[in-house]
Amino acid sequence: MATNLFKQEIAEALANTELFTKEQVLGLMTIPQDPQHGNFSVPCFSLAKTLRKAPKIIAEDLSKQISLPSSVSKCEAINGYLNYYIDPQILLQKILSAVAEQGEKFGHLPSQNKTVIIDYSSPNIGKELAFHHIRSTMIGHALSCIYQAAGYKVIRINHLGDWGTQFGKLIVMYLRAELPTDVESLAKLTVKELNLLYTQFSKAAQKKPEMEDEAREVFAKLEAGDEFYRSLWEAFKEATLKELRRIYKQLGVDFDYYTGESFFEDLIPPVIDELKAKNLLEVSQEREVVMLEDLDLPPCLIRKSDGSTLYATRDLAAAIYRQKEYAFDRCLYVVDQGQALHFKQVFAVLNKMGYAWSKNMVHIPFGLILHQNEDGKWEKGKTRTGSASLLRDVIAAAQEKILEQIQEKNPDLPDAEHVAMQIGVSALTFNDLKNRRLMDVKFDWDSALSFEGATGPYLQNAHVRLCSIQRRAGYQVELSQVDWFHLTDDYSMELVRIIDRKSTRISQAVEHDEPALLAQYALEIAEAAHRFVHHNRVLGSAEEKSRLFLVQCTQIVLKDVLTMLGVYPIEAM
Repeated sequence: MATNLFKQEIAEALANTELFTKEQVLGLMTIPQDPQHGNFSVPCFSLAKTLRKAPKIIAEDLSKQISLPSSVSKCEAINGYLNYYIDPQILLQKILSAVAEQGEKFGHLPSQNKTVIIDYSSPNIGKELAFHHIRSTMIGHALSCIYQAAGYKVIRINHLGDWGTQFGKLIVMYLRAELPTDVESLAKLTVKELNLLYTQFSKAAQKKPEMEDEAREVFAKLEAGDEFYRSLWEAFKEATLKELRRIYKQLGVDFDYYTGESFFEDLIPPVIDELKAKNLLEVSQEREVVMLEDLDLPPCLIRKSDGSTLYATRDLAAAIYRQKEYAFDRCLYVVDQGQALHFKQVFAVLNKMGYAWSKNMVHIPFGLILHQNEDGKWEKGKTRTGSASLLRDVIAAAQEKILEQIQEKNPDLPDAEHVAMQIGVSALTFNDLKNRRLMDVKFDWDSALSFEGATGPYLQNAHVRLCSIQRRAGYQVELSQVDWFHLTDDYSMELVRIIDRKSTRISQAVEHDEPALLAQYALEIAEAAHRFVHHNRVLGSAEEKSRLFLVQCTQIVLKDVLTMLGVYPIEAM
């Protein structure tokens, strides 16, 4: 925030030389990696040809001639660069005053007047959330928070897998098991029972392959509006949503809309009619498809021989509906990279249909979660807790492991079970988000739950430490009570410089659709905060008020960044 103000002042001063425009200076300006080389650096190499001088000479001449803004204490010429040094006390005052005034909104960008839809989590109805669902759920959640901080209107959508042949399978197995179909019994259904029916169908169908045909026929009738099948399907959906909402609450995740594939059922016929009208629909092997061979893509399947639709059909209808309903500027699909071809086909079909906005639809892919097998190799599979491949079991196991540590180190902690859940969930979340999303994530209990290193508990510990200092102080410092000179030591200055990078990190995370960039920033803040507190005694020192003010500001910034990442900013542990 303050960085932008200082940049503008420097750019205006350099533009007065008439050798640069203000825009050119802003484009060239960088922040030196070594603080000893100043706060900002402007290269003079682009002037070498027109001035017919070496960049080093140009920089030296300019450093003696240019007028310095009041915030700049000096300007040095170093190897063809103009290095600007901001007066430390002015730097501190500008940045920390902004934090105090703006609170957790510090570093947030102004309104972009743009709407982004983020489609994430999107599990299948009738199945329990598997551990790997945490990736789409928490990457999508983090992106929704980051985009909101970047000034976008964000619409969060959980595109439930609540339609398709799998419901034919579920209904077939439910009826074969002769389970009750009265309203009261259906209301007591659990997703755990439904999950078991899926498993039973797979085993039974191996012995009786004709069950697959039966399931397809049942779904075709369901799609045609069969009332009995619809009543079963509604019950299956409600049982699943009940458990989904419970887990989402633990994760701190929410959605604006739970609009599954079934929502677009009535919108599919118009899409198929439009494809026909635009001569895009062809028949291939008794199936209706859109050919994409000109794009080196296989045909996009629209409708099967029995008349039932596919994922692509429903995604086309959903995209068209979303643009009409929300007029989105971007639409992000947070779905694993195994679905890359599917989205290429869907986007390509929309483009062929003449929808220019299809270029604003983006697939946000991510890698796998890997576990170490008995031979020490990392592979896709279950954790060592066995059945903990279900997300609810992994969360419970993480909570239990953290609770053991709390009972050992802080047995009197109030509401320990809830705090343990928040630490456990945050550990699982950050273990994922600290990695670039396209990377596979190695899951190991010890490293994920550690209170040291690049972990969720480490970040939470930094926040707890800052909160603890404020509690022990028992008072809040006002801006007028701060002596800026007391914060000019290296550890304070390092922490303040990092705080000032918040808006830049938010912008970068949006530009690359990459929460890991903000996760790394959270670690930078936590590490600098730990160093500051370790080397600078706060309470009882001659600089107490000034240092306590920096603690207050740091806690505000760290809390907001953790919240955006889905890490609970707890105050005691």
